[in-house]
Amino acid sequence: MKPVQLALGLSLLVAASGAAQSRGLREVRSWGFGGGDVMVGIPVGEFRNFVDVAGGLGGVIAVSLDRRGALGLRLTGSYLQYGHERRLIPLAGSGGLLGLDLNTTFYIASLRGGPQFVFGEGPVRLYAFGTAGVSYFATESSLGGSGCGCWGYPSTVNYDDAVLGLEGGGGLLIKLSRSVALDLGASYVRNGPVTYLREGSISRAADGSLLLRPVRSQANLAVVQLGVAIGLR
Repeated sequence: MKPVQLALGLSLLVAASGAAQSRGLREVRSWGFGGGDVMVGIPVGEFRNFVDVAGGLGGVIAVSLDRRGALGLRLTGSYLQYGHERRLIPLAGSGGLLGLDLNTTFYIASLRGGPQFVFGEGPVRLYAFGTAGVSYFATESSLGGSGCGCWGYPSTVNYDDAVLGLEGGGGLLIKLSRSVALDLGASYVRNGPVTYLREGSISRAADGSLLLRPVRSQANLAVVQLGVAIGLR
């Protein structure tokens, strides 16, 4: 083999090797991910004496801090609704023929961040995390039309409170394609003590004014989630 051909062959070999390594690093790094989940929150301890099961949605971004993707920073946000009430309010001057829907929702919105650890390098990976942040408990009422064709009615927060929330959990990332994985997870969220309203906490006095009867308790949850994670590149 001539020297020129040998040099050319070695150059191609080095270039191919470098490209393969680059693809490998991108593949590993793709296990940093962002995604969304359907979530179910199950009250535990004192909280289950006042609230039934909560349901909602969550989002997560996990950024890898090393080449293997074993250590990352996890940021999560979620919305869990734990109650709803609907009342029909007759529209003045309609003789009871038209009315407005008064809808009241009871929910927990949260934002947390902390470390995440990912184990394994195959199509199924185990992860664990611990996060801390804010859990916001709120009750909000809004008006809507019920056969009146009315729009633009206001909403108001009847009661709210915020508390430090701590979460620890883990799950599985099951790879479905090069950049998409199924996310199965569970966690324990410690909230409280916190003051909040629940279904039945709002009533009306004889003079027409609203009576609020808030509850103060621990508000811990066991959360299970199912979602899709998309690899970050």
